Amino acid sequence: MTTTMVFMKSAWTFSFFLGLFAWAYIPTAFAQETSSNLTRCENSFGKEPVGTTVEICRLELTGPVTQAKRVKILETLGKAYLAQNEADLAISTWNEASQYSPLSREDQVAAEAWTRLQVLIGQTYAQADQTERAEAHFQKTLSTVEQSIGRYSLPAGMVQDALGTYYALQSKAAESEAAFKRSRIVYEIRLGKTNARTLETRMNHAVGLLDMEKEQEALESFQVLAEIINATPNYKNEPIRAEILTFLGTLQMRGDQLQEAAKNYQTAFEVRQAAFGPNDIRTSQSLNNLGVVLYRAGDLKRAEVALSRAYIIRADALGNEDPLTLSTQKNLQAVIAAQNAAKTGLSGSAKRN
Repeated sequence: MTTTMVFMKSAWTFSFFLGLFAWAYIPTAFAQETSSNLTRCENSFGKEPVGTTVEICRLELTGPVTQAKRVKILETLGKAYLAQNEADLAISTWNEASQYSPLSREDQVAAEAWTRLQVLIGQTYAQADQTERAEAHFQKTLSTVEQSIGRYSLPAGMVQDALGTYYALQSKAAESEAAFKRSRIVYEIRLGKTNARTLETRMNHAVGLLDMEKEQEALESFQVLAEIINATPNYKNEPIRAEILTFLGTLQMRGDQLQEAAKNYQTAFEVRQAAFGPNDIRTSQSLNNLGVVLYRAGDLKRAEVALSRAYIIRADALGNEDPLTLSTQKNLQAVIAAQNAAKTGLSGSAKRN
């Protein structure tokens, strides 16, 4: 009997929801904060069961918090609600948060927070297959941003980036390319070509190419991005480096470049462990990926170690019945079955000899 590893055929389709669950417990890959600067609510998300995070966030909101902290708590609470499949509650929470974060030229941080919240709402509509509503929300947000603070403002670039991904998932290639191009122009003008946010929109564009089944173009884009980010010391332990190497590793594994994929997954794990800690959900993703590619490469011992660690992290944070926990459990069972089969084969060979 053949045991099949559980691995997403199109893992990149999750790119559209990076801000919603496993890869974006902190608002963006390019604006990581130290734990001391995060609220208790933010620190909890990804490290504890989602239900516990909801309770912590609600409790923290009852105490004295600044307006900026309130926005962060509500944003995280909305993500926690979404993780519990409570989309309506998530959207209402983000709408509440946006009331505390005005769209203003005078307050860039608040303007970006408002825009990020609106993007999350649009993404949630899309995730619920309310595509017309999602597009209308994105376009309304873009129009509001451009009229209020400018076409080449960073918030405008944020919305264009989200639109690029949305259109890619709708297989609207021309619209996707146009949106990503405008987003990249904004970031390059405002921040420079090698800024993390510029690289992030280029990464999202590459993921969009995958969503449109342009795999070779995407592979080439990820290879270029990996060369840039690996050659830049400032990005050594930055989460965006792990994101880029993870996508590149996935494509390499699909092309049976197992050693190259394992190397990139290993590096992604080291980056996430340094950035988020050893017991974070995002760290478990890299461990799961590493275990899968090691299994395919026949390195069963290392595969078992990686998958065992990933399973423990996910079970503790998400519970035993969560889909991510179950997928890792099945991967681990496949490795153990392969080890047992190998032992049986060796035993039979010894008896015959």
